[in-house]
Amino acid sequence: MEKTITQKLRKIFRLDPSTKSNEEVEACADETKKKLQVAAYCRVSSGSNEQASSYAAQVDYYNRLLQENEDYIFSGIYADEGISGTSLKKREAFNQMMADAREHKFEMIITKSVSRFGRNTLDCLNCIRELSELGIDVYLEKENIHTNKSEGEVLLTLILAVAQNESQTQSDNVKWGIHKQYERGNIKSIPSGKFLGYDKDDEGNLVINQEQAVIVRRIYQEFLDGYGGYQIAKRLTDEKVPMAYGGKGWCPSHIKKVLINEKYKGDTQFQKTYNTCCLTKKRAKNQGELPKPYVEDTHPAIIEKPIWDLVQLEFMRQEQYCKDHHITNGRYHNQSDRFPFAGRIICGTCGSTFMQLTDNEGKKYWRCKTFQGKKGTLIEGKLYTPPPRTLWAKNPSKSYRRKLPGPREMYCTDIKVKVEFTETLFINAWNHLVDHPEEIKPSGDALKDYWAGEMKRLLAEYGKIDEIRPELVRQTLDHICIDENGDVDVTFLCGRRV
Repeated sequence: MEKTITQKLRKIFRLDPSTKSNEEVEACADETKKKLQVAAYCRVSSGSNEQASSYAAQVDYYNRLLQENEDYIFSGIYADEGISGTSLKKREAFNQMMADAREHKFEMIITKSVSRFGRNTLDCLNCIRELSELGIDVYLEKENIHTNKSEGEVLLTLILAVAQNESQTQSDNVKWGIHKQYERGNIKSIPSGKFLGYDKDDEGNLVINQEQAVIVRRIYQEFLDGYGGYQIAKRLTDEKVPMAYGGKGWCPSHIKKVLINEKYKGDTQFQKTYNTCCLTKKRAKNQGELPKPYVEDTHPAIIEKPIWDLVQLEFMRQEQYCKDHHITNGRYHNQSDRFPFAGRIICGTCGSTFMQLTDNEGKKYWRCKTFQGKKGTLIEGKLYTPPPRTLWAKNPSKSYRRKLPGPREMYCTDIKVKVEFTETLFINAWNHLVDHPEEIKPSGDALKDYWAGEMKRLLAEYGKIDEIRPELVRQTLDHICIDENGDVDVTFLCGRRV
C-alpha cells in the first residue's frame, strides 16, 4: 500500500525513480499540505443602503471562508466602502494591501470578481503583475481564474477590458441623467460644500448659511468700495475671519470666485466643469464641449441681482482700464494710505501711468513710467532742456569741463509733477463738487449711475476737505490725466470731469 502511494506521488510530481528517494517524495507530499497565508479584498462603489448590505455580506463571507478553511491561514480582509474601482488614488485598503504584499504578509488574495479588484485595465494589470513577481496569486472567484497560471493574464486582460467598458457605459448613463436634471433646473445635483454662504438641507435644497452670508455681502461691498482681491483677502485674514471649509488664510482667487459666482444672486449655471475621463476623474473647464444650461431663481439669493451685475460691470471696467493704460490688475489695486494715487495718474501723451519717484534732494514727484525702458513718446513741436547733471558723479574734480545740456525734442517722460500738486488737484476738485453737487447727473450707464449715487452720499457725509483722504480717492477717483501742456483733468468714477 505504501509503495502504491509513493508511486502515485512520483507520478504527480514527475519524479525520476532513479534519482529521488522515498524520503524526498514524502517531503514533497508534506510540502503540498502546507497551509497558505490568504487575504481577501472587498469593495463596493457607493454608500447606498443596498451597497452597504453587499459590503457587509462580502466581509462576513470572507471572514468565514478564510477562518474555517483548514488549508488557509487567515491573513486579514482589506475592504474599501463607497469607493470607485476606476482609480487607485482613494482606495486606501487596496493600497495598504499592496504595501503588505511587498512585505510578504500573505501568499494569496481572494476577491469576488475582477470588477471588485478594479475597473481600470492598466492599473489592475500592473498590480497583478507586481503581485505575480512577488509570488502572490490572485484568485477571482466569479471568473475562476488564478493569476499565477499561464493563461490567467490573457483571460484577465479580456475580462478587464469588458469591465472597463461597462464602467464607461455606466458613467455615460449617469451623465445623461445628470444632464436631464440640469435641464430641469434641479439644484440638488450641485455638489454641496463647494462654495461660501450655502448649506444643503435634508432634501438636498440650497439654504443660506446666515453667518457665512455676512462675509459674502462684505466681500461684494468692499469690492465696490474700491478694494482689490488681494486687499480684501488680507483684511479677512488679518481679522481671522473663518473660511467656509477650513484653510489657513484667504487669497485673491477665493475672493474672485465669490464675486463671479452667479449662485449668489440665486441663479445657477450648470456644468461649468466636467469629467474628461471616467477613469482618471480629471475635471476640466467646459469651453463649449458640453451644454451649459442657465436657470434663474433656483434658490434663495444672498446678493441682489442689480448689485451682482454691477460687480461684473466693474470687473469689465477695470479690465479695460488696465488694457488702456498698460498695467496689470495687481497694479490697479496697488493703492494704499501711503500711495493713494498709485495707478491713477495717467500720461496724456502715451496713456501709461505715472510712477512716484524721489529726486536727489529728497523731493517726491510723479513721472511717466515709460522712462524705465527709455520708451518715452515724442511730443512734436516741443523742446525740452534737461537739468545739469549732478556734480557728485564720477571725477567731480573735472565737473567744470562738462557741457551744460542743450534743448532737444521733448518726450512724455520729461514731464514731472510734484506730489503736492496732484493732492491739491484732487482736494480742489472734491471741494468744487461739494459746492456744486447738481453737476453730478444720471448718465444712463448703470455703473456710473451707481457711482453718482455713492459720490453724492460721500460729498454730503465728508463735506469739504483740506487734506487727502485715501478712502475717498479709492472710492471715487477714476484717474487724473496730465498732458504735455500741463493741462489737468480730474475724472471721477461717476463720469464727472473737473
